[in-house]
Amino acid sequence: MKDSYSFDVDEAGLDASFEAHREAYQRIFARLGIPAFAAEASNGTMGGSDSLEFMCPSPAGEDLVARCPSCGYAANLEKATSALAAMEDLDSPAAPARLDTPGVRTIEDLAVSYGLPADRQIKTLVQIVDGKLTLVLLRGDHPLSDQKLVDATGSAMIRPALADEIQAALGALPGSLGAVGVTDYPVIADLALRGRRNLVTGANIDDVHLTGVDIERDITVTVWADLREVTEGEPCPRCGTPLDLIRAIEVGHIFKLGRKFTTALGVTVAGPDGGTITPIMGSYGIGVERAIAVLAEVHHDDAGLTWPVSVAPAEVTVLLLSLRDDAAKTTAEELYASLLEAGVDALIDDRDVRPGVKYADAELTGIPFRISVGSRDLADGVVEITSRATGEKERVAVAEAVAHVRDLVASAG
Repeated sequence: MKDSYSFDVDEAGLDASFEAHREAYQRIFARLGIPAFAAEASNGTMGGSDSLEFMCPSPAGEDLVARCPSCGYAANLEKATSALAAMEDLDSPAAPARLDTPGVRTIEDLAVSYGLPADRQIKTLVQIVDGKLTLVLLRGDHPLSDQKLVDATGSAMIRPALADEIQAALGALPGSLGAVGVTDYPVIADLALRGRRNLVTGANIDDVHLTGVDIERDITVTVWADLREVTEGEPCPRCGTPLDLIRAIEVGHIFKLGRKFTTALGVTVAGPDGGTITPIMGSYGIGVERAIAVLAEVHHDDAGLTWPVSVAPAEVTVLLLSLRDDAAKTTAEELYASLLEAGVDALIDDRDVRPGVKYADAELTGIPFRISVGSRDLADGVVEITSRATGEKERVAVAEAVAHVRDLVASAG
């Protein structure tokens, strides 16, 4: 891992350090040949703000990123938001009404059996947050983002409540749960529910629901927070274009750490007026091993690796194809020596194996360029130069081969 930290006396200094690292990371990944883009992310339990992950699209990725194809908005699914269309609700009745719902256990059951769409239902999840039972409310068709709940509560000690814990606290089992009239336990509600009226939720009586619920009238919400997980096709929060969900690998992460650790450790510096200042920190990291793995994911084909020149273990490999031909052997060795003298990082494959094996190994190892030296081409005074990434082949005069490869390396780097 490549880690660095910045220490500044004020927020303006942190902003400058953060921007300098962002620009440097973008240049690093571009130079490496990794098509990474910055995406908003959660800081998790580290705290702080302005968290950016550098993500490389890949089917092998462990993260999902919401990305706008129009304006460039991007955010890890743990952080992403969208611009939901406003819901139009009918006015609620004077008070919630009882609805017997025998056998109903899920959002779908209620929608199918009673014609109550999921977007008019309140989903009630019961979690144990730092040992305390807590009700978490979302729109019926919205999934919970576990990381957003961590961020909203500031706690990593969260687990789903067990059925017996729920029944002991609320008097009912999952499937009939709700927050109407609940005042003994914290209630955290997703922002998509704010202002909603005439909704449906569990009554905390088995097989019973309540209709006509006005969330701000009938439910005591302790905390409003963004809790839902964005789904593909929802409108971009900046421009309204449908969002794409992209699988990606995280290769770098930068964020403003704040004063959490400098305060805890009692770190101070002298300010301009001689007083003490607690520095503000930034944290920045690149996963070096991940970057190598991502290069392999991005730069390969069916035959093997296709290393970019900037990170390849060598820039060119010289294949001696006619091992029994003294002229070919001499030419290959001279080209190899001349390449090294010209500052080109070169290898030579003069093993006593068939040419097909050498070609296959050159493709597999992915050295950017290769020079094939064989009797047939030498009879015409040329060698064959191949670009590994494109497969383009050129027959070049032996005397011009080193200069030609040097130019190819320079232009590719």
